[in-house]
Amino acid sequence: MGIFVLIAVVAVIVVLQSAEYLKRKKPNSRTYLLPGFFLTVLSFILMIVSYFTSSDGWNIMGYFFLFIFVSIASFIGTIVGRKFGMEEE
Repeated sequence: MGIFVLIAVVAVIVVLQSAEYLKRKKPNSRTYLLPGFFLTVLSFILMIVSYFTSSDGWNIMGYFFLFIFVSIASFIGTIVGRKFGMEEE
């Protein structure tokens, strides 16, 4: 379970940095949502592919937990990046 928390922390940092950068670069645009959305969709695709290709239920469950942690981390990173991008204006 520790690896999922580590992946979530890394995802928050990556999405935070990229959302903050995009919010500063284009303040009137909603492009700051793209990094979190892209990361969530990518992990969802990985979960679906593992569901159909893996024969082990534990692997499928692991990818599902990874998707949940990455989705929550992307949401948190996007919200925090948006707040930091707004404070600097």
